[in-house]
Amino acid sequence: MRKVVVFNKSKKWWHESPDIQLLNNQIADIESDGWSVVSVSANTNLFGIISSYTILIELIE
Repeated sequence: MRKVVVFNKSKKWWHESPDIQLLNNQIADIESDGWSVVSVSANTNLFGIISSYTILIELIE
């Protein structure tokens, strides 16, 4: 089974860019729960600034 997760938590409320350290921690938590990260893609806004990440995960059986 595969799932798509959108990560858009930023470090500061006034800053649009996602918190990379928090993203890495989230990926580590996902992998420790028995899921495998298939891909991570950056999502940008109209000006080309990264506003979120889309993570494709797959359950390891």
